[in-house]
Amino acid sequence: MHSRQRVMARKWIRILSWSAVVLVLLVTALLVHLYLEGRPAQGRPQYVAMGSSFAAGPAISEAAADSPWFCARSRDNYAQQLARLRGLSLVDVSCGGATSRHLLDGGQWMQPAQIAAVTPDTELVTITIGGNDIAYIGQLMARACGDSTPWLQRRLGGCKLRSVAQMQQGLVGLQQQLLAVIAELRRRAPQARIVLLTYQSVLPESGSCERLALGTAQADEMRGIASQLAETTRAAAAQGGASVMDASRLTQGHDACADEPWMNGMYPAGGLLGAPLHPTIEGMTAIAQALDRLLNADTP
Repeated sequence: MHSRQRVMARKWIRILSWSAVVLVLLVTALLVHLYLEGRPAQGRPQYVAMGSSFAAGPAISEAAADSPWFCARSRDNYAQQLARLRGLSLVDVSCGGATSRHLLDGGQWMQPAQIAAVTPDTELVTITIGGNDIAYIGQLMARACGDSTPWLQRRLGGCKLRSVAQMQQGLVGLQQQLLAVIAELRRRAPQARIVLLTYQSVLPESGSCERLALGTAQADEMRGIASQLAETTRAAAAQGGASVMDASRLTQGHDACADEPWMNGMYPAGGLLGAPLHPTIEGMTAIAQALDRLLNADTP
């Protein structure tokens, strides 16, 4: 009897050992895939686009050919459209979920810092960043949580609220990070034009609406945060000597509640994969055209 138990024990040990080996190989293959998938394109980019999902443009059209799945870059985000308008070679390293830290200190999922794509030949850099530093969209989504909120979203912390004080404290660190990014860009590409973009308008100038799933008081609170986020970007650009594309002002009147919205509401078609509270292709096109005008105005 004991001999049979020893045989069975050895059998299970072999099964568990081989299972562990297979698991290690699968995890290693996944990590290698993630590492290789997100390598920025090689070459001498005239234009480097950096930033978070408001630059990447998730779910507005087909994915960009070089986009890692976790970045959700669209082939029609404002950078891609601007590059086509001006005939620029582009390396787009924008990525959904990015914070200002990912620009300088290493990207998500084993990726290099976004700024690594910049070369001495780079002529233009655009940056939309900061919302994830203070969980701006995350807070809007958490405020909208209710009985119909999917269980998975709750389990993943999608309904976790932050205090206004926490978000304001994050803005202090954001301005310093933006200044550090500008300084490093100057070192890497001394001749490059640097343009910081504020976030597009999500909320109407007053009140709220069903598409936002927010009460008026909640919308008022978040309007204040959105205003401070935009002002932080403007202040960093002014202090660092960069240009500003004020997307928040440009898109006023085309918020999620507008008759002609350039912003998705809380519950777009496609659910979470439809990019709630993120720009539509119309908004991205408006930004690309405004950037084109801005650059033309400064061309001798």
